[in-house]
Amino acid sequence: MLTTVFLAQARFMQNWSYQELYDQADLVVIAKPISTLETTEKVVLPDISPGSVVGLSTEFDIRVVMKGDKSVKKVTLHHYKLADPQEWMRNGPNLASFDPKQKTRFLLFLHREADGRYSPVSGQVDPAWFSVIKLEGHAD
Repeated sequence: MLTTVFLAQARFMQNWSYQELYDQADLVVIAKPISTLETTEKVVLPDISPGSVVGLSTEFDIRVVMKGDKSVKKVTLHHYKLADPQEWMRNGPNLASFDPKQKTRFLLFLHREADGRYSPVSGQVDPAWFSVIKLEGHAD
């Protein structure tokens, strides 16, 4: 009997519960993206090959504050996009992306950064798995 061995490439990923995300967040909101700007930031994400990314700042119009300062009306999310979206990547990240022209809302679990922007609680490698959740429906 012949057997074939396949090498699986995987990376460890923390499995976050909603309660863990909520507990560690400085701000939990439902918000709509209104603009995205590319920054000059260029970094390599850990445990991702090749993992070269470019910084983005996306501004959101807050609809509901579930945790944090209820007077906040806008928030800026610091996140990344691939430097070369055509580049093949093993175990690639699940990065968040937004189209401000759409009426899409997101549930965001966020940490406040020193510069006043916010970042995903679950980290920058896979924010779209846990901290940045696209909501379905048409509520405004």
